[in-house]
Amino acid sequence: MRKEHKSATFSIFIGILLVVIFFVGMAASKRPDTFMSKYYVDTTLDLFVRFCAEWWIPAGIIGIPLFLISLVLSLWRESKENRK
Repeated sequence: MRKEHKSATFSIFIGILLVVIFFVGMAASKRPDTFMSKYYVDTTLDLFVRFCAEWWIPAGIIGIPLFLISLVLSLWRESKENRK
């Protein structure tokens, strides 16, 4: 695997991670009890949801364009290599 492929894969991964934070944070901001269980308390999930609820706007602003641009560039490079 060449270095360009590794960096594109890393950018796509970071973009997906930020998009997930965006959607979880948006859901938690609009309905705070979305990820909460009535009879079970999970501290890790609670902390992750709180983190996402605080950072969902910057994550969306950075993550969505990063993911889309990385995906388009990766597909364009792959198409270019397949033509050769």
